[in-house]
Amino acid sequence: MRQPLLTIALAVVGFFLFMTILSPKGPAGDEALLPNATAPDMTIKTPDGSVKSLSDLRGKVVLVKFWATWCGPCAMSTPRIQALYEKHKGAGFEVLGVALEQDSGEQIPAYVRQMGVTFTVGMADPPQNVGLWIQPSTGIPAVFVVDKKGVVRWSRSGFDPSREHEIEEAVVACLKE
Repeated sequence: MRQPLLTIALAVVGFFLFMTILSPKGPAGDEALLPNATAPDMTIKTPDGSVKSLSDLRGKVVLVKFWATWCGPCAMSTPRIQALYEKHKGAGFEVLGVALEQDSGEQIPAYVRQMGVTFTVGMADPPQNVGLWIQPSTGIPAVFVVDKKGVVRWSRSGFDPSREHEIEEAVVACLKE
């Protein structure tokens, strides 16, 4: 009985380490992700057909997350982003989830239900605006914290559970301003 449990535990730990260590980063690292620059506008079209823009959220702290339903590290980060949203949404915090799907986004509604996502998600409209934020070689999830004035104050690509606290620290610092 102990042998199968040990094998399963080692497999889970191995997978976790693999996803953490090999989560891709952009060629220039996180520095290439718009730090301290005015955030380009991003408009998304949600699965229900509504449209939401970053510019509509000026005056709030906004976390912009580039993700995909097929991305394992994105799935691992989603519950943490959802918890952060729930904790700070009453203080002027919003999340804009930009899905980078390889189709027209048919999987998004099921993903949202399964993951319990309540923040706004959709696909970039127009899709080429994604290139204003990240390069094709940038690892996802790619997360940006935009302050109330529309300036990117913090960003990171990839998923590293040991650094997830940095996202909340950036959000809280911007909320206090």
